[in-house]
Amino acid sequence: MSRRLAAPLALTAVAGVLVASLPAGAATKPLSFRRTVLADQKAYGEPSLAISKDGKHIVVCVPGGIGTTSDWYSSDDGHTFATSHTNATNGGGDCELDFMPNGTLLNADLEVTDSAIRYSKDFGKTWQGSQTAGIEQDRQWFAHSKDGTKAYLVYHDFAAEGEFYAESPDGGITWPAAMAANPVTNVDQVALPGNGAGKPGDSASLIDQGGNTFSGPMLISPDGKDMYVLYSLSDAKSNVTDGIPPYGPTRGVVVAHKGPEDSGFSNKYAIASDGLTTTGAIFPWGTIDKDGNVYALFNSDKGSKGHFHTYYTVSTDKAKTWSVPVKVDDTPLAKGAQIYVTGAAGAKGVLDLAWYGSDNATSPADDTAVWNIHFAQVRKALSAHPSIVRQLVAPGDPLHKGNICLNGLLCIVGGDRSLADFIELAIGPDGMAQIAYADNDGTFTGTKGRVVWAKQVGGQSAFDPSTVAIVPPVVTPPGTTTPTTGGTKTGTGGLAATGLGSWLPLTSLLLIAAGVLARRKTGGRQA
Repeated sequence: MSRRLAAPLALTAVAGVLVASLPAGAATKPLSFRRTVLADQKAYGEPSLAISKDGKHIVVCVPGGIGTTSDWYSSDDGHTFATSHTNATNGGGDCELDFMPNGTLLNADLEVTDSAIRYSKDFGKTWQGSQTAGIEQDRQWFAHSKDGTKAYLVYHDFAAEGEFYAESPDGGITWPAAMAANPVTNVDQVALPGNGAGKPGDSASLIDQGGNTFSGPMLISPDGKDMYVLYSLSDAKSNVTDGIPPYGPTRGVVVAHKGPEDSGFSNKYAIASDGLTTTGAIFPWGTIDKDGNVYALFNSDKGSKGHFHTYYTVSTDKAKTWSVPVKVDDTPLAKGAQIYVTGAAGAKGVLDLAWYGSDNATSPADDTAVWNIHFAQVRKALSAHPSIVRQLVAPGDPLHKGNICLNGLLCIVGGDRSLADFIELAIGPDGMAQIAYADNDGTFTGTKGRVVWAKQVGGQSAFDPSTVAIVPPVVTPPGTTTPTTGGTKTGTGGLAATGLGSWLPLTSLLLIAAGVLARRKTGGRQA
């Protein structure tokens, strides 16, 4: 067994961020993953992952094409998976899962006009219920109260072009129309100047938000008293001069907070705009550790345009102020590209992250890039000297070759969106990270691509608060739960079969068409 010493990171300021490197130090423990290849479905991008309270039941879902979501469920800690489906007349769009504390599993299927909600009492084997939640919407995320009596669905609204959430008073079984569109944004944002004016901790302007927010998750504090919603947004100038107007590149990350004493949310920057850097690309991520510290995870090309890297920033005072961002990956600032970060926090100051990364990419648009799934565990994340250990989840098994388009729906004007726009990491009750990600590099048998589920089976639990870091030695080869046949490599150009029901709002399509005629540069628009 190989061992390595790890001490606190040396942090060096580069282009306004802290760049972390791992010197020698304390003894470490080996880290390893096991992987299961999930049987081919009609779609494989944007997998959502949910883990039950007992840790034995795991469910992964993806959009399944028009009218369905495809679900894989396991009752033996991911050693085997079976499949099920949900159905909705206008569904087949973004898929989202959440296990409630009582074991009920919720599934949200994007219909654009709302989300179709189903629930399962047998851990994803069968589905029941026929509710809708919210109003017209894009990318949606579940959350629930500490006691499980309330469920929430946060989303981006197409008509009002803001962040809203629906609420269920009975743990996701029913979703009253009166609770379908609670605003996250605040009227206090109306009078603020645009163009990303301000700094971390300052309020974000609705003028910057325009029609271009990228929805991140809703977070509930461990004591159940505080709510947070993350989203990235562009700025007023970029929406006109960059990207595909009126959808400019994402410039900043906002964390909205609502405490028990508040009547509404305060929307403040965790990362403010500089008018030049693309930040958040494409969705930001957030998580809370057991002590209530809030983390915003994001990708940014600050300091070397086009070369995105993975960062986190943390707030210890309920999103009022934020730490200097820490660079998590170890690729030099002017090399490679790291995107689609996801993560979850465990004990105080312990943070697990995963992302798609390419060491050789000149930018995400590089047609020669080779992409892998990366993992990192951060300890002492609240300090000026965090410890970070990194490794590839599947060394020697790339997940994608070629460009990855970060423009969401606007990838219709060019670029490969076959992996869609995000992946997901969650931590099970045993403290071990689990990751669901898309893979279409062509070194497997299948018609389009596959979803891979990976679980950390060696190394430290994220619930272990000690500062001894973990070190990567081995990754076990993936197993296939169901044989697949036929097909060839895909993932070079084209869009993911994520579905959006049977239609898109006409106004959005008209705006896209107008923007395409005006400009064809890098920009952003989710789906």
